[in-house]
Amino acid sequence: MKVKNVVKDLKPYQPNDIPYTIKLDANESENYLFPQGIMMNEIEVNRYPDSSAFELRKSIQEFIKVDHKLIIAGNGSSEMIELILKTFIEPKDRILSFEPSFSMYSIFSKIYFADYVAVSSEPDFSLDMIKMIGLAKKLNPKVIFICSPNNPTGFKFDHSEIIELVQNTKSLIVLDEAYIEFSSDQDSLVSYVESFDNLIVLRTLSKAFGLAGARLGYLVSNQDIIHALNTVKSPYNLNSITQFIGIQALKQVDKMIKFTNQIKQEKSVLDQKLSSLGLQTYSSEANFIFFKCEVIDLFKKLVERKILIRSFGGLLVGYYRVTVGTRAQNEMLIANLKEIIDEKSDC
Repeated sequence: MKVKNVVKDLKPYQPNDIPYTIKLDANESENYLFPQGIMMNEIEVNRYPDSSAFELRKSIQEFIKVDHKLIIAGNGSSEMIELILKTFIEPKDRILSFEPSFSMYSIFSKIYFADYVAVSSEPDFSLDMIKMIGLAKKLNPKVIFICSPNNPTGFKFDHSEIIELVQNTKSLIVLDEAYIEFSSDQDSLVSYVESFDNLIVLRTLSKAFGLAGARLGYLVSNQDIIHALNTVKSPYNLNSITQFIGIQALKQVDKMIKFTNQIKQEKSVLDQKLSSLGLQTYSSEANFIFFKCEVIDLFKKLVERKILIRSFGGLLVGYYRVTVGTRAQNEMLIANLKEIIDEKSDC
């Protein structure tokens, strides 16, 4: 059976399906909310889930202080990204984002036959909003994706820069705040969605709430955009188990805040130790650190020691992203990195 030409050119997403002792490659969090498991006796698995996820959206409303009518929940941010493109993108429409950034922006753009244009980061991996606004005025894209804090670098824009972009372009601005809870100011723009007709904010419970396995993301926008998205959204898109887990997690916001504060402290310690090994690190407002290492085959050498981090190809060969783990995990990573670097020095 012949597939679309664009699909032939795509490569399947390849997670690190490798045996490990320490897993620091996917920006996951510890299972700190439900270490003893969770009772789900109330769930009627023989019934379809609530198609609107009403109770979950009410819980999200309590958390972010935005009306539940302005929220749509789904299977991670990825479903929300695809829903946006499915709703607004025609073939040959232009989409802008920065690079490097979250790979699904470009992948979904290609699947929906959009013209994806990436704005290069600066040499220090900071992102230039003035450059983005200038290019947006020139190219008039239909959609602009902004990941802040950015994955994989951890760079974060001031909210005033995002607002400047929203105000100075006609494009639909999709602000991906997957890592906002780990940032120093946690300066979300969800409260601004009714102030503009072209802003969507993406959020997730995968990261700070430690629910990556539940696949729970949501978006927030104005009433007109929400209506359009709901017209296209698949019915019963979010299963009952995920909705239930999300509601229980959102009852424990205090634990989440305590956890993210611990991660911020551990990130500072880990950054210092990576730097002490002579590695170049980049300031991060997320739960990971982006760094450069000149050791050849570092990823392979760590895999041999059953430690997983994220490696990159193309222009990012030699750069890595490591999730901030527990103190014990971070110390084991540092000890193994030191051994690998010392072996290189002895050559």
